Amino acid sequence: MNKGIAQFIDLNTGEVIDGSKVYNYQTVENRQKQIDYLKQKTESKQKFKESKKYTKEYGNFIWNIYNINQQNFTGAKASDITRLMFLSTYLNYNGYLMFDNGKPVTKKNMNSLLKLSKRSYEYFYNRISKENILKVKNGKMYVNPNVFEKGCLPKSKIAGWIQQNKYITRLYVNGVRNIYNKSSISSHKTLSYLFQILPFVNRQYNIVCFNPLEENLNNIKCMSIGDFCDTINYNKNNVRRLKSMLFTPKFEFKNKTTSAIRLVCDDSNSLHDEIFINPCIYYAGDKWEEVKVLGGF
Repeated sequence: MNKGIAQFIDLNTGEVIDGSKVYNYQTVENRQKQIDYLKQKTESKQKFKESKKYTKEYGNFIWNIYNINQQNFTGAKASDITRLMFLSTYLNYNGYLMFDNGKPVTKKNMNSLLKLSKRSYEYFYNRISKENILKVKNGKMYVNPNVFEKGCLPKSKIAGWIQQNKYITRLYVNGVRNIYNKSSISSHKTLSYLFQILPFVNRQYNIVCFNPLEENLNNIKCMSIGDFCDTINYNKNNVRRLKSMLFTPKFEFKNKTTSAIRLVCDDSNSLHDEIFINPCIYYAGDKWEEVKVLGGF
């Protein structure tokens, strides 16, 4: 094999672009492999830059691990799901819940975050304890790492989840806290639909659909709000109430009033409206700008 002294290559053509230096390849195949490798490396760097940009814009996030073949928290009450998503935003890198001031969250002080009645809090705590979502250890509230994690995840771990049909999405701290704090306790059940529908949310475009892993926008089979009602077993006759409840929690994001979802309609039949999830609540992909444009956020 001939040895090269430089790697100045046009990533589109494979042409050596520095004429004063020569780089020879053993075969055309090896040459193509080098081009593909450098392209992939360049794309990875670009995605990393974009990820840092949007982390700065949307703020910190928690990883939510969910099963794409079924809804999460099948044993929990609907209202509990909203409260668990909210509590997860207090997860620290050591796996337990912690206030922003660094003080650990305990059974005794956790309700200062949830703001439930004493009775409702006791029922909630007992239910999630039985579901093995939260576990007390040394006085601290540890979160099930198969549901929520914080920090860098090894590729091997992500690959293992995918083999089990489990995927991850970013659950943004500011967005989730804002919508929870703007909601009434009585609306927690309805608000949970925002999270229950997660397995049907397209990972790149944040639109509720029947093929959430599809990356080609033209091939996405959108789920209408009527389909959405069928999925969550909600009476279609009450679709106006559902839309009202999901839209009611308005919150400020980047000096702009926004909501958790946006409906896009093509005709006068409201049951045909398509549903986009605001990426400042949760988002798994890397097409932030396209999502904002498509959903009108």
